[in-house]
Amino acid sequence: MTSEPPPAVVTRPQPIAPGDIAPTFELPAVTADGSEVTVSLADTLEAGPVLLVFYQDDGMPICTSELKVFAQEFETLRDGGVQVFGVNTNGTGSHQRFQERDHFPFPLISDFHAEVVKPYGLWDADEGKSRRALVVIGRDGRVQYVQPHYNPGNVNALVEVFQALGLV
Repeated sequence: MTSEPPPAVVTRPQPIAPGDIAPTFELPAVTADGSEVTVSLADTLEAGPVLLVFYQDDGMPICTSELKVFAQEFETLRDGGVQVFGVNTNGTGSHQRFQERDHFPFPLISDFHAEVVKPYGLWDADEGKSRRALVVIGRDGRVQYVQPHYNPGNVNALVEVFQALGLV
């Protein structure tokens, strides 16, 4: 049995910008309890704004720190109606091991073929994986805020995300 190759994906040369319509997707994800689910951006936006936390690799120290920042603030985000998802190009098996170890309260989306990373302009061709970034998408499907090259140690950067979400 052979699988079909993924559809051709257009790589955006620059990160997506506020006001742009967010490219939609439907991809597998792993939840905190290790369950595999499918995340559809279109369906998810019906419930409220979305925060996509792009990171490079499961288990790497800076990536773990990046996700832990949003895990620590998860209740505030959830109570504010924000849905949070981690996104990278690792497979679901890698995400399951990462979730078993760290128990993030939000799903980790597997963008194995870079179907999201490339059209969002967050593909690192030299590394062959996603860059670290934050993208806030409003219920209307438009990008409200982008923070390319997110540094989890920068408190001001975190404040900016909460301001963009209307939570401060």
